[in-house]
Amino acid sequence: MGYRMSFSTSADRPANKLAYGHAVVIGGSMAGLTAARVLLNHFERVTIIERDRLPAGPEFRKGVPQARHPHVLLLRGQQILEELFPGLRDELLDQDAVPINFGNEMHFQMMGKWLPHYQTEMEATACSRPLLEGAIRQRLAAYPQLSFCQESEVTGLVADMGGSWAGKRVTGVQIRSRSDGSTQEIAADLVIDASGRHSNAPAWLTALGYTPPQETTVNAFAGYATRIYECPADFAESWKILYVMPAAPENTRGGIILPLEGNRWHVCLVGMSGDYPPTDEESFLAFARSLPSDRIYEAIKDARPLTDPYGFRQAENRLRHYDELPRYLDGFLVFGDAVYALNPVYAQGMTVAAISTTTLDECLSQQRERNQDGDLSGLAAQFQKELGKVIMPPWQLATGEDMRWPATEGKKELGTGERLIQGYMGRVMRAMPHNVKVTDAFYHVQHMIAPPTLLMRPDILLQVVKTNMQLGRSA
Repeated sequence: MGYRMSFSTSADRPANKLAYGHAVVIGGSMAGLTAARVLLNHFERVTIIERDRLPAGPEFRKGVPQARHPHVLLLRGQQILEELFPGLRDELLDQDAVPINFGNEMHFQMMGKWLPHYQTEMEATACSRPLLEGAIRQRLAAYPQLSFCQESEVTGLVADMGGSWAGKRVTGVQIRSRSDGSTQEIAADLVIDASGRHSNAPAWLTALGYTPPQETTVNAFAGYATRIYECPADFAESWKILYVMPAAPENTRGGIILPLEGNRWHVCLVGMSGDYPPTDEESFLAFARSLPSDRIYEAIKDARPLTDPYGFRQAENRLRHYDELPRYLDGFLVFGDAVYALNPVYAQGMTVAAISTTTLDECLSQQRERNQDGDLSGLAAQFQKELGKVIMPPWQLATGEDMRWPATEGKKELGTGERLIQGYMGRVMRAMPHNVKVTDAFYHVQHMIAPPTLLMRPDILLQVVKTNMQLGRSA
C-alpha cells in the first residue's frame, strides 16, 4: 500500500517546442491555478481571468467564501502539487504550515468509536487555503508567459461561426471590467472554465446553439460553521487533528479542529440533514458541547477566538454531465467545480482538481501527437469524457455517504451491486475502530493513493469479516 505516482507532466519540454498559442483560464482559485500550470507546458501564453482583486499575501477574499473554512489537501493532491511546483511543501512548512501524520496525530471518532493510532508513512500538510493559493500564485507569477487579468468577469464566449455548426470553435472570450464596466474581447485558442459552482458555461453554450449538460444533484443538506482560535499556550494533547464524524442516519452533528499556520486552530462544526450549526458565539459553543464527544468543546471552551463564526450551507453534490453532450464546442473545456461540486465535508475538492490536471496534461499531449499542426479539434470531447471517468469514484463516495441520510434529496433506488457495496462499506467503518489494518487501508483509499478496490482485497476483506464477527459475538 505504498505511494503510487501517476502524474506525467511535460514540465521540462523546451519552450520552442510548445504546440499552441494562447490559452485562457476563467477563475483563479485552486482548479484554475493548477490548470494554468499544466497549460504552461503546452501553450506559448496563458491568461487567468479572475473576478476578484487578488491579494498580495495569504488573505481571505470575497470571491471564495468557502476559503474561510477548513481545507484538507489529501495525499494524492499533495503529491501532484509537489510535481507541478517542486519544493512547494517545504515552502509551506517554512511559512509555518503544520506537518501531520495521519496514523498517530489525527484522533478520529467514527460511529461513536475512536480509530486506533499507529505508525504510518502518510504525512500531509495543514495550512489555510489562502496560504496555499498564495504560494501557488507566486510560483505562477515567475512565468513570464503567464498573466493575470484581475477584477474582470467573463460574460460570454467568442466563437468562429463558419460552417453549418453554430460556434464551430472558440476564438476567445468577452470580458467586462468590474472596476469601470468597460468591455473587450480576448482572443484565445483554448478556453478553460474553472469558475466554480456558479459557472455560466451552460448558458454560454446555449447562446451558441449547443445543448447544455444535464445535471444530477444529491443534497444531504449539510452545513457548517467555522471559527479560528488561538491554540492555547498550555495545550499538551498528542493530536494535531481532532475529528468527530457525523454518523447516519441519526447522529447529525460533528466537528473538526485542524491546525493553521500562526499557532491557530480552524474549528469547524458540521451539521447534516439541515441541522445547521449556528454562527453566534453562545450557540456555537452550545453546538460544540452537544457533539457525541465533548473533546472539541473541552479544547475550545477556554481558547481565545480570533474571528467570528462563519457559516456555509451550499454543500450539495452537483454533477454537470459534460461527458455526455451530443456535440462539443471545440476549444472550450469545463473544469473543477464547474463540472463536479462535491459535498465539502468529505474534503475531496482540491485533490480531485489536482488529479484532473493529469487528465488535462495527458489529453493535450495526445492531441499534439495526433495533430502536430496545432489543431485542437476533438480535444473538448476527449477531455470531458476522460474527466468524467476521473470524477466517478469521488462522486460515488460522496453521494453514497450522503444518501444514508433520511432527508437527502436526489436519492435514487440502488441496484443490487450498489446495495452490496454500501452494506460492505458500513462493515468497513464498523471494523475500523478495532482493526489497524482496515483503518490503514481506508486512509489509503480516502487519500486517493490507492484505488477503492483495495478495501475488497482478500486480506482486507478477511479482516473486515473477522472483526465484524468478533463484534457480533461481543454485542
